[in-house]
Amino acid sequence: MFGRADIRMQLNRIFFVIAERHNFELKAVEIMENHVHLFINIRPSQSIAKVMQYLKGGSSYELRKIFPILDAYHRCRLWSKGKFFRQIGEVNEETIKHYIDDSQSKHHKEIRMLGAWLLRDSESKRTPQTTLLSFTS
Repeated sequence: MFGRADIRMQLNRIFFVIAERHNFELKAVEIMENHVHLFINIRPSQSIAKVMQYLKGGSSYELRKIFPILDAYHRCRLWSKGKFFRQIGEVNEETIKHYIDDSQSKHHKEIRMLGAWLLRDSESKRTPQTTLLSFTS
């Protein structure tokens, strides 16, 4: 769905507005065709589940207002139910930013036809995912 540059750009803007509204910090954002990486800093009193709800629910609402064609995407659900998060412990902030930047450059090498994300039966090429721990050595 995020194969369109205009949708990626709006989503990026929306994430920062949501972060400011709910008092948490977005340190890095990576928006790919089928998933998103976010490096966020939340207060100890904030729940990661609540922050994810703000990001997913708020971005879905705002994107659908800007791009009405998204109303038909995934039968009323823009985001999947899944999420993955990890606390910083084994790695530092610089390592995480490097991981996100490196992943983004690998995922965006192929130039896609505008609107190709709307084609149902198109097989997307996948870049093997590098794990965060591979950047720690």
